Amino acid sequence: MDLVMRSDYWEDRRAKDAFLRFLREIHGLDLGEWAARGFWDADFRPFSYFEGEEIVSSLCVYSLVAVVDGADARIAQFSSVGTAPRRRRRGLNRRLTEIALDWAKEVHDAILLFADEEAIPFYEACGFTGFQEYLEVLDAGSLKPRPGLVRLDPGRDGDLARIYRLAQRREPVSNRLGVTSERLLAFHALYPLRKRVHVIPDLDCLVIFERAGGTLKIYDVVAESMPDFETLYGYLADAGDRRIEFHFHADKLGLADTRREALAGNHPFALGAFPLEEPVFPYTCRA
Repeated sequence: MDLVMRSDYWEDRRAKDAFLRFLREIHGLDLGEWAARGFWDADFRPFSYFEGEEIVSSLCVYSLVAVVDGADARIAQFSSVGTAPRRRRRGLNRRLTEIALDWAKEVHDAILLFADEEAIPFYEACGFTGFQEYLEVLDAGSLKPRPGLVRLDPGRDGDLARIYRLAQRREPVSNRLGVTSERLLAFHALYPLRKRVHVIPDLDCLVIFERAGGTLKIYDVVAESMPDFETLYGYLADAGDRRIEFHFHADKLGLADTRREALAGNHPFALGAFPLEEPVFPYTCRA
């Protein structure tokens, strides 16, 4: 049977259902809750080969609303890449990548992806170049915690509505590199960061974080007006904190004494040079 390439087909319910099946079968990812709660995003654009009503190879480009070095930007992030086992090694993903790149180059300021290690040779052959990603790190000081931090449950309608409301109104977490795609934030709240979302009602802001082995890992701060770090940390402080990791540029938190540390394992790649030196990618920008 001949293959048909399709894109921008979310309004076709049967095609969208085929995509959801494809994600479950190839990546073990079920986006049903994200879809059912109304957060499916037209900026999450598919490029897929169909065999009849089934997808045999696909990738998506998430078009992210961003700030890069103080300027508004659109970043294309490639994700959800895969091919059914019986159709592999026939160049389908290579052709889809070429088609998607032709589209993305016209409407984006940068194109990037995070590669699995085994996929690195493929993306290098497609013209992508790997680069180093960083964290910002701070030694934790002693500060008496104040009450007022509340963990949210994205499975509850009221809590999820609160998360989305703040995401819609947020300012970029950084002027160096910030992403304000609220539906992508809803994905992170519903899936990888589901137990890590907290609200500080006094500041009307979300803080997404976790602790491990004396390290406070802050993944995002979501607010209409960014608080300074001393105020923010007053609600987060714990006597066991020895180190604080910021998974985003911390320039808006009023910190002058962070240090930069190389981050390994994510394998970021860009088409051409990424337009920012030593980037710290906000954790919640990953599609």
